Order: sequence, then C-alpha cells, then structure tokens
Amino acid sequence: MGEYAVTGNKPRWLLEVEFRGTQIVSQRQVRYEWERGKGDDLTPKGSPNGNSLRKRIQQSGYTAISYSMRSAEELFLESNCSLDPQPDIQPGGNRKYSLRNRQKISQTLLDEYARARKTVDDKQDGFEFIWLDEFCLSDDAIQVEQEIGSHRDTEVGQLADIFRGARRVVVFCHVEDCNHTGIDCPWANRLFTMGEILYTPQVLQMTRTKEFNDQKRLSSYITTIPGSEFRSDMQACAAEAKHWHLYNIMQHATNSGAVTWQSAIHSLVVEAIRRDEADNFHAHKFLGKALNGLLPRRSQLEDLRGINGWADLAWLLELNQGYYNAALLAAVCKLADDDVDDYRWWGKPISPREGTERLEALVHAIPVTFRRTLDHPPEPILSIVGPKSVTLSHWLRRDSAGLYRNPEMRSLKRWSLGIYFVLLIIFIAVAAGGYPMVGGPLLYVVTLAFTVFELLVGTVFVEKDLWVVIEDHTTAGRDVYRWLRSQDPTYDEAVEWGARQLIPEWDEFPPRPYAATLIDLRTGVLTKAAVTKRPNGMVALAVHGSGITCMLLDRNENEVKSTTAVKVGMANLPPFVLAQAEEAGTVYVSSRAEGPGREDGLFSELVTTIWGDKDPAC
Repeated sequence: MGEYAVTGNKPRWLLEVEFRGTQIVSQRQVRYEWERGKGDDLTPKGSPNGNSLRKRIQQSGYTAISYSMRSAEELFLESNCSLDPQPDIQPGGNRKYSLRNRQKISQTLLDEYARARKTVDDKQDGFEFIWLDEFCLSDDAIQVEQEIGSHRDTEVGQLADIFRGARRVVVFCHVEDCNHTGIDCPWANRLFTMGEILYTPQVLQMTRTKEFNDQKRLSSYITTIPGSEFRSDMQACAAEAKHWHLYNIMQHATNSGAVTWQSAIHSLVVEAIRRDEADNFHAHKFLGKALNGLLPRRSQLEDLRGINGWADLAWLLELNQGYYNAALLAAVCKLADDDVDDYRWWGKPISPREGTERLEALVHAIPVTFRRTLDHPPEPILSIVGPKSVTLSHWLRRDSAGLYRNPEMRSLKRWSLGIYFVLLIIFIAVAAGGYPMVGGPLLYVVTLAFTVFELLVGTVFVEKDLWVVIEDHTTAGRDVYRWLRSQDPTYDEAVEWGARQLIPEWDEFPPRPYAATLIDLRTGVLTKAAVTKRPNGMVALAVHGSGITCMLLDRNENEVKSTTAVKVGMANLPPFVLAQAEEAGTVYVSSRAEGPGREDGLFSELVTTIWGDKDPAC
C-alpha cells in the first residue's frame, strides 16, 4: 500500500566540529535544515537564525565518514579507554554496544580524523560540518530509547542520499597501508559501503601507516582523490578478484551506459546480500534500507520496517519492476535457510563464474500477495507469469510399444512381423479352405502369441517420452544411471549435463538438501540437483550459462483450483528442454514450508514407507 518516495533526501542532523591543529576544540549536533514555525530552539547558539546555518552548510558542504565498526573498535582499544556499563543491552539483541558506548567508540575515529587532517594541505583550523553515523542518526536532545530508535531506523533508510549529498567522503579501515579498494578490506565488505561511495565526487582515503611516525606507531594520513578514480580502482580490484557483481556496479556508476539498470539492479541486490552475509548479518534486516536510494525508485522510509529483510527487498523490487525482473534473482538463489518463514523462493545467491555469468530472463516474475481463500490470511508469493513447465515423473513406465519404438529391435521387429503375417495368411487360407475348426484356433493362438511377445519385449524397455526424477539414496550404490541401465539396457552410456558445459552450481549434497537426479529418458541426459523434497515439476526461469535454469517445484497435482507451488530445488538443464516444455499460464511459488527432507540410509527408507511425507516426530 506504499508509494514512491521523493529523491534527494538530506541528513536531519550534522556535527559542527571546531578543529585547532590536530585537536577538536568543540563539537555539537546541529540541524541540517531550519524548520519554520518550530522556534529558535532549533537554531545553533550564536546564529541569528536557522537559514544562516543552512547557508553555511551549503557553502562549505559537509564531510561524511564511512568506516566499519570493527576498525573503530581497534582504534578504541588502542586508546585504552573504557566502556560504560550496558544494562540496556539484552542477550541476543541486535546491538553489541549501547548507543553511549557506540558514540565513545566512534569518537576515537573522529579524533583520528582530526590528527590526519594535517596531512591535507587545504585543511586549516576552523569549523567543519561532519556526518558521523552514531552522532547524526538521532536527535541528541531526546533521551527516550523508543524515540531514539525510531529516529535511527528512519535515517538509516536514506543513507545513500546522505552520502550522495556529501561534498566529500572519508573512507577508513584499521588495516595498515590499506587503500580500501581491495575486496579484502574490512570497509569494502560492509553492506552500506555501496551507497556510501557510489556517487561521491571526492574521496578522502584515510590510511594507517608507520611511515610518517617517528615513534614507529601507526598513525593516519589522508590522500584526496576524485570519486571516479576511487571507483575505477575498486572496479579493477573486483575484476582481478573475479567479483563480477561488484565490477558491474562500479562500471554502472560511471554512467557509461554499458550496464543497463536491469543488470545493475541485479548486481546491487546480489552484492548486498553477499556483503550482509560476510558481515555476519544473516537475517538481512537492513537489506532494504541499504538499497533504498540506489535503485531508480525509492521507498517511503516508513515502508521499510527493518524487521524482515526479504519483505523489504520484495517491496523495493515491486516498486522497481519496470526496471528489474525478479526472475533473475530467483534464478541464482539457493534454497532458503530453515529459519526463513516467508519468501522461501529466495535464498543466498550464488556467485557468477566465467562462462556462467550470462543471465537472461525467459519469464517475468513479480513478488505479490496471494490469498488462498477468504478465510486464509494473505501470504507473500512469487508470481511467475507465462512460464514453460515440464512435468517430472517419479516412476518409470514400461513401454508396451517397445518392439516398434526402439531402434535396437528393428531386426527382431521385421522377423517377428514377417513370421506373424505369413502364419496369419496361412491360417486364414486354411480356415477359408474348408477347415475352419483348425484354422480359427490356430489364428487365435498365433495372434495371442504375438501379443504376448510384444508385451515381453515391452518389459525390457521403458517409455522415453518424459523427464523422471530419481532420489539417489533409493538406488543401489547411489548410481542412478547404472540403476536405469538395469531397467533398460539401451542406456549404455551416461551423458551428464554440466560435466563439460559451463553451468551454475547451487547447493551441496546430503544430508540437507539431499541429492536427486533428473533424467531425460528421450536422450539419456542426466542432471544432478540438490532438493529438500522430491519435485514433480519445474519451470524455466532464465538462460543461464550454457543451459536453461529451472526452479524445481512441489505442486499439488490433485488441486483443480488456483493453488501455489513450493520451491524444493534448482537445476540447470540443456537448451532442448524448452522444446519439450508446455505453456503453464501463471505459476505461484509460495512461502509454504516444504516439509522435512528424506535423510540417507535404511532407517529413512523405513520412515518414508511408514509415514510418507509426514514428520515421524509428530
């Protein structure tokens, strides 16, 4: 029910810091914009009115400092300062430190910046407006924790715009002689780094070194470079490390037109999820807030609740569906973690490799809300519009026409048909020649014998006009192709898709998810997949690498009305699968949990036999 947000949001608070030499003489929080009708209490002391302050900020600009908390912690430990008691921090909470202690840690970073300013020629004594997160995300005049949290949650959602509006951005990490452009830099792996650096016109690289310190202790110096040059260095490092999503993002930031919004949004989303995981934030609560302002359409800040990161991301992609196709994201995501209740069609994205970075959507997918009936609450689903689907069979069927449809039976077919027709003509002639009591029974026996012969030949072969999925643990030795050969000797050589082709790879195999094999019985081509439950269908999502990436689904085959499917795995298949697929209208992939996967071993087979798909613990 939300709307687009306006662009160009400004920070609500800044720090006005007075420097003298390498020391901070004073610092105080000021409002960026004077609000009419609110009175002079919002105006900094000594200023005639808020408009004067705003003019000073616009003339000088403000400096935004980008850093990782880990680096600030290292500085704080070197300073030998102590933290305040933290009675307000609850076990299992989202924050390691209280606000007061986070401000004390960030203050050491501000002090380090004051000492490093002397290495910049144009940095003189006087005032400078600075945006530093722990001091500028909320009003320091309020003391109510709930109100402070509300301010901070709102302000975090516009960080990209705050750094976009900064005249210069200071980039810092604690690693010695690090220039912050490599992917191994602690700063470069933060979720919010992309929004903090993508559009700044000037970068101040604050680097720690022993080179300029007579005492051989680490001290910081600042190198000023254009933002475009800094991003070019990041792009080169990303290419060297084969981080193609980051490379794509930096290339798009140059506005060269070589990277479309479709490709750039995909890279931003996948890289943001990767960084969140690398920074040990697996719940992705700030995912939407970090991406807000980087995509063509922004969300209203109150619509990004920061409770479910997948929900915020789904909302952003819905706002930007004119620029991005969610099928691309669905095509590269692994299976969702067990603790994900909703949005189970997503998961941790895989990284592209050379040859598999090609990704072109074959369908259009939109995150929407679905209600099964009026009595059911709405649930988030992925609506895949107009896909081609393939039915997966769980069982092999004997080919009753195996005598006629298998090239191996060509000679036997000729001889058997020839003998049958010769005998048929002879017995018809005998019956017509006045011996119907002899010719009739013989004619019946010959026809019966030939029919039995056809059926016997059919038991040797299986029908080859379908895709079948076999769970590896149900076959002897977990060799599905050898088991298939025991059922039909015509499968004399395994042809595994992906053994030589460049295809993407998703999850590992057992214990969860467990291994299954998809086999095209027409050609004998097999594909390995990791699933959480045996699928009964798949839909084609994208051309991915050398093949077609499909989502494996568990669908209710007995449901006639509109229903939802569950994602149980991903697979990449040969291109000819599109010729075998059928139009499926619209497919809804829901958040309904798919149930427990079958574990390996005899016990699991016994449990499956007794309980079916139910959890034996129930």
